[in-house]
Amino acid sequence: MARTRTIRHGLEAVLFLLGQWIVPLFPRRFLVAFSRAAGWIGFAVARGQRRIALANLDVVYGDSLSKREKEAIVLAAFRSFALLACDFFWFSRRTEARLRRWVRFDDSCRHCLQTRPAVLTGPHLGNWEIVGQALALRGHGWTSVVLPLKNPWVDARIAAMRRRTGQNVVPRAGAVRRLLAVLRGGGQVALLIDQNTKPSDGGVFVEFFGLPAPVSKAAAALAIRTGTPVVLVHCLPERDGGYRAFASEPVVPPQDKDRESEFTRALVERLEALIRSAPGHWLWMYKRWKYIPSGADPARYPFYAKSCREALR
Repeated sequence: MARTRTIRHGLEAVLFLLGQWIVPLFPRRFLVAFSRAAGWIGFAVARGQRRIALANLDVVYGDSLSKREKEAIVLAAFRSFALLACDFFWFSRRTEARLRRWVRFDDSCRHCLQTRPAVLTGPHLGNWEIVGQALALRGHGWTSVVLPLKNPWVDARIAAMRRRTGQNVVPRAGAVRRLLAVLRGGGQVALLIDQNTKPSDGGVFVEFFGLPAPVSKAAAALAIRTGTPVVLVHCLPERDGGYRAFASEPVVPPQDKDRESEFTRALVERLEALIRSAPGHWLWMYKRWKYIPSGADPARYPFYAKSCREALR
């Protein structure tokens, strides 16, 4: 088992190095066309992920969309993710020049540029990596928590690439104390909250597109404990191959510390609106409704869901 893991990690490291070396050489127009083709191949070949994505779309849209319309959204999602993956490497070379050329800020971004301290959050929509790099380049580097990858070498390389533009990545262990210190010092922290976080890990089950799913309370908890506003940020690709970043108006948290779950739900409602506005750019291939809370009807959940003994809260 250890030998197999070592071989796999070695292959991953080689592929990562090839990506860093080859992808930045592509002209922008070619890279965009390549990512579209790669997304189509992924859609055709990755049947398991396609099935998960379609099941998720059934949860959100039910019979309001036809199968063909849902498949079109899934294809767009594969292409969006392929572009994100390619751009992680493409922007690693001539980073400053390329970020300034290809990442634009909507007027709404004044909210995340001017609001300090702030808790920045959002969904896995569009390119969530590139917006952090572009903001950091403008002197607005934020602090974020990232789960470590199973491959330590690749994990270290990715962390170094993020820090290069001024982002500060902290380990999950002891993260709350460090994030609180950043906010109390007038800084910004960034958290993606549309992932599965069970109550035992600091999450709470809330209605997500009408179906209970576990969501991290971290953004709400940090905002309430420090009285810090929350700004939702996302970044979408444009037709010429560039990106445009958007931000919401600051959302003021309640003063009552017992309203973390309620405030989390309020933030999730805003995430839902963002995803509905650009469904082809959300990560539908993720098992978003993976856990079924105690007392919930399993028939309402996708095929991949499994029972979670932690109560619905």
